[in-house]
Amino acid sequence: MQPGSFLYVKCKAERIPDMNKEHILLSISMLISGRDEMEKSLNSLLYFKNAFPTEIILVDTGCNEKQRALAEQYADKIINFTWCNDFGAARNAGLKEAQGEWFMYLDDDEWFDDPQEIIKFFITGEYQKYNSASYIVRNYMDPNGNNYIDSYPSRMVKLNSSIHFVGRIHEFLTPFCEPRKEFNDFVHHYGYVYKNEQEHVKHVWRNIEPLLVIRKEYPGDPRWIMQLDQEYFSAYDYEKVITTSIEGLEEWRKYKKNLTYMPIHIGAIYAYLLLAFENLERYQEEKKWLRQAFSEPLNQLDTMEVCIAFYNMMGARVYGNLSDDLCITYYKKYKDCYDKLKSNRTAMETKTAGVVTSIFGNAYFAETFMMCLPIFMKRKKWKIIQENILIVDWKQIESFSNDIKNKKVLETMCTTEYHGLYTELAEKMLGDGNYFHTLYPTIQALQKEYELEGKKDEIHNLHHIVATLPSKHFYIIASKILWKNAQKESGIEECYEELFLKYADNILEIEDSIWDIAEERKIEIEPFFMQLDYRTWRRTLESMEHWGSGEDWNKWNSRIREWKSGEDIRYDLFDIKYMGSNLAKITKKTESLPALENQLWTYADMVYEFYQPYYREDVLQENSIGLPDELQLALELRELRYYRNSGQERNALETMKKCLGVYPKLDKTMLVYAEMLRDEIKKQSVEVNEAKKELLQMASTLKEMAKKQITLGNVEAAKQILLQTQQYVPEDEEIRNILKDLDTSSHS
Repeated sequence: MQPGSFLYVKCKAERIPDMNKEHILLSISMLISGRDEMEKSLNSLLYFKNAFPTEIILVDTGCNEKQRALAEQYADKIINFTWCNDFGAARNAGLKEAQGEWFMYLDDDEWFDDPQEIIKFFITGEYQKYNSASYIVRNYMDPNGNNYIDSYPSRMVKLNSSIHFVGRIHEFLTPFCEPRKEFNDFVHHYGYVYKNEQEHVKHVWRNIEPLLVIRKEYPGDPRWIMQLDQEYFSAYDYEKVITTSIEGLEEWRKYKKNLTYMPIHIGAIYAYLLLAFENLERYQEEKKWLRQAFSEPLNQLDTMEVCIAFYNMMGARVYGNLSDDLCITYYKKYKDCYDKLKSNRTAMETKTAGVVTSIFGNAYFAETFMMCLPIFMKRKKWKIIQENILIVDWKQIESFSNDIKNKKVLETMCTTEYHGLYTELAEKMLGDGNYFHTLYPTIQALQKEYELEGKKDEIHNLHHIVATLPSKHFYIIASKILWKNAQKESGIEECYEELFLKYADNILEIEDSIWDIAEERKIEIEPFFMQLDYRTWRRTLESMEHWGSGEDWNKWNSRIREWKSGEDIRYDLFDIKYMGSNLAKITKKTESLPALENQLWTYADMVYEFYQPYYREDVLQENSIGLPDELQLALELRELRYYRNSGQERNALETMKKCLGVYPKLDKTMLVYAEMLRDEIKKQSVEVNEAKKELLQMASTLKEMAKKQITLGNVEAAKQILLQTQQYVPEDEEIRNILKDLDTSSHS
């Protein structure tokens, strides 16, 4: 085979008889394999079918009987195709049967909503002016359809005898003739949304295997090297991307004289190579290959500009990571290219590749800005920052919210002189209120890092930045308190009140220093605490049951005692939860069963007395399943205590069983108690049996003594011995009979 030649693999294809003989404007070919979206895809083709002469050609690559029956309701022609791991051959089987003036292809997991532009194109006769056309394929990245990437493949062409598909996978139509019509109509495509990582990996390797075959068939062809890079990159195998890219570029230089020049594919290979180095944080190597990429003679103007835009972007990122001034130079060049080419759809279609044109997506732009931002701040490039604050789609920042990039930005804010833009930037980084919960761990981790290193100035700056933000999170209010206290400003009392009124759910998560400040400034906290809604306070305590340590509970117990000036239901509830937390720590056998029981009885009484005023006595007696879990447990424990005190061990054990699973938070403790109780009852049972044996032995000895006294004629002495013995073994029939005989003899 000659390098660069195209291989057409013949596969077995069976033609179903024609179903429509009329003049046809558009032939639509679809590969069907029974995907979940197949019916939706087929149904969307009726837009064309009902508007102008259209034929639907379905290439069946593996439908079951039910799916086949569905397909037959829509198809004008169905081609039975024996699958041979060649998408190009399957496409050609459908293309061969096309009778229309124009040809369109898609898959059975793609569908139109309302393709009015395309329909108008044919109805008005505009189609006669063009040789090809493209519509948008909207590739969704999540099952909800919130995140997507638009691509612009050319999928419509005026038919002639030279048109055919090339490629076992990632197949494409060739030749593709100008002029070309560009439609804004789009198909939905969820093919890149995977149920799990295993499904993703399976799909990647399904693609890699035929691509490895194609690479051998077309040595040096950059299209297939680029496609391999894409699959390895999708699988996060960056080392394989690097190896494939470098080897592929060497192959291309060896065979390029025999190849049709494809500069965009060379550009994309470099793109994957640079991104792989970046993800591996191998920035010096990335610099080397960036220089090499710029040296390639990408001599088609629109393609060259798109690739250069990408390389400028990567230059900004690599030098941003290296804290190099060149970051600014490259970013300015990237921004110029971005502004020039962003709306140039022609430059993003047939002459470009997805990874390169991704530079025009908001996600890449936003991420690049964030990576360069620390350099901008250090070099005081406030104009660049201000311009980008307005341009960047900050929602895109959420896609890498936990990334090291955010930490670098925050670190720079804390280690450089404060600027008003810092507050604006921080506010943008927070996004809507929910995003702070994503950024907060980064801020908190940074603060702890500074505290361990004793960096007071950095902590001060961090609090300053956060304190100037709108109140969207309890941490912001806490930072305001710290900042106002450091600056000796007034208005701290209002901050404490806001914490209790707006962020009561998070009160227990507030760091200790906030409460230390209140104590130092003699701020009365109890009035704010008394404004807490009971249900909110309960939710807060229940949350603390999940995350709070023993130390946390003890600290809060001390604070509550300091605040407390009288009786209140909020304090009572805390006491119950606090005692419950202490009980929950008992997960192993203790030395003293009575001590554990004393804790349980006290807890049960405390819970009962808390709830008793709010329930009728008959409801409490029935221990209804509708009662709060902790109250149900308390009622069972009180009953258990009664049986224990009255020596009804069997009933005690049965009641113990009812205590398990009632209140999950104390289940481990109750299991420990159950084990200890069983051990105690078992021990008592053994002791009783031993005592009985000793009594029986003693009774036997005393009976013999009594009999001897009778033989000696000392009847009264014998009688006394027997009466005393009977007290210990009242069930002894022999003693009863001897005493009866003695009484009879004395009467006669």
